[in-house]
Amino acid sequence: MRPSTRAMTILATTYLVALCLAIVAYKGVFVGMVLVDPFFAIYGLTVCTYILSRFFLSLFYRSGKGRQAGHEPTVAVVMPAFNEEDAIARSVQSLLAVDYPADKLEVIVVDDGSTDGTPAEIAAVAAEAGDRVEVITFPENRGKRAAMAAGMRATDAEIFAFVDSDSMLEEDALRRLVEGFADPDVGAICGHADVQNTEESWLTRMQAVRYFVAFRVLKAAESIFNAVTCCSGCFAAYRAESVLPHLDAWEHQTFLGRPATFGDDRSLTNFVLRDWKVRYDSEARSHTIVPATLQKFLTQQLRWKRSWTRESLIVGGFIWRKHPIAAVSTYVSIILPLLAPVVVARALLWRPVVEGTGTPFIYLLGIYVLALVYGLYYAIRTRRYDDTLWVYGVLFVFFYLVFLVWQTYWAVLTANRSTWGTRPSTHGAPA
Repeated sequence: MRPSTRAMTILATTYLVALCLAIVAYKGVFVGMVLVDPFFAIYGLTVCTYILSRFFLSLFYRSGKGRQAGHEPTVAVVMPAFNEEDAIARSVQSLLAVDYPADKLEVIVVDDGSTDGTPAEIAAVAAEAGDRVEVITFPENRGKRAAMAAGMRATDAEIFAFVDSDSMLEEDALRRLVEGFADPDVGAICGHADVQNTEESWLTRMQAVRYFVAFRVLKAAESIFNAVTCCSGCFAAYRAESVLPHLDAWEHQTFLGRPATFGDDRSLTNFVLRDWKVRYDSEARSHTIVPATLQKFLTQQLRWKRSWTRESLIVGGFIWRKHPIAAVSTYVSIILPLLAPVVVARALLWRPVVEGTGTPFIYLLGIYVLALVYGLYYAIRTRRYDDTLWVYGVLFVFFYLVFLVWQTYWAVLTANRSTWGTRPSTHGAPA
């Protein structure tokens, strides 16, 4: 007889708590290593404290903070599209199906000079929808920021909502997100994103767990202090009043003399976060398509890390004015990835190979325990015990160790590059 979902939840939760306590106890026993090997001992303590604190703080997150039922400002949903012929029609149709008053909702689709069948797909959906969809067409590729800015300039709506062209909204997602703007101090709200093509490959399965934890743990922990540092492009909304004064500066942002052609979501969040509250709503759900091949995934991650490099410098200049816990957490989240490659190289290569001082077994065991925390958390929150998807959350941590951790320095060194790399876009390409 198979155990019930309730029994599995109790068992998994007990094991998860035991793992967290074991990590704390282990670090407590070896806290004396700070005197022997201060740099690496402090790094290890900081990593464990930071990760466990994210999970702990997320327990206090409550969705819908500041939300007021019936709050219905005018909303313009802007969807930029470039060569998305396979997904754009479904994405636009999901916008037309949302539960929101039609007289208060505009849907603006911006074709950013697509060279495939995207214009035809947009035209077909727009013709079927009548006057419910406004189409803006660029004769050439100008970049996602230009497309988003054109959409914002084409409306006088109180709220700008953005949905990626490979993402779809649940029926009540927009209403839930917009109701959070009843709090006049809120400048932006990030919705939740789940992976739509989970079963496409081993890589999409890992990303499904990663996305869930990134939103339900990391963004939830930031949201407690009204200081979400990145409203993801999958689905987010901004108060027009918080964006319009910075629109030109954001659209034409440069970094090291080059146009900032990506990282638009993190950049726009930074402009708003300076003076407004920025929150996350876990009940405003979208579903997005993620890269299914290793090459596309690594290119995407490199692009994200480059924008992280640029925007980390910016957020570091003002986040200290926010809640002190939010500020410390942000600075720690910036410093740790910069040190990680050195720590990993020392633990896995330098000490066992060059110094001959032992195997990296203890280090890898610690990584495995933290990876289990990620996987078990996903299993408990989603109640998915009958499949092995949560195991991919464990595998992703080791995947990060092998592939992604080493991208950081290359991203920093090439942060001023402006090409996307994952699409045949001409915007931002060097002459």
